Amino acid sequence: MRKLLLLPVLFLFCGFVFTDKAPEWKLLIAGKNSGVMERKTILFSNKKQFIKGWSELRKSDFSLPESPPGVNFKEKVVIACYAGTQTNGLEADSLWNEKGNLCIRLTRISLEKNCPNAKLLVTPFVIIETDRVGWNVVKELERVRIVDCKE
Repeated sequence: MRKLLLLPVLFLFCGFVFTDKAPEWKLLIAGKNSGVMERKTILFSNKKQFIKGWSELRKSDFSLPESPPGVNFKEKVVIACYAGTQTNGLEADSLWNEKGNLCIRLTRISLEKNCPNAKLLVTPFVIIETDRVGWNVVKELERVRIVDCKE
């Protein structure tokens, strides 16, 4: 009889942890001059980490405010995504939970060769805030959008 009672409790717990519900998120800031030359994603789970990461970012992007945006780290985490290689832009499109892993869909922007600014390559980044759920891994999925400047 005990086994039957424990099984539903375990199932409910696992269902909570591994729910595929999309997390709430918002873009805190996007920029073009991270100075980061390798593609990477960093999860900041506390204010001290975020301030350190923000200070590093400000060394390359002087347009950023001195202090990072305020975040309630009791309820939220911050994720910084860096395009790495030089490109024309980066956007965060969506986030979802896949069996306890946070997945982020990013779009790398590339301008067609006919664009006047096609050769102006930058090291873009996006910083987002999302729910603190206890993510196991942050996975990136990336696609490329080519922008035609003839229009």
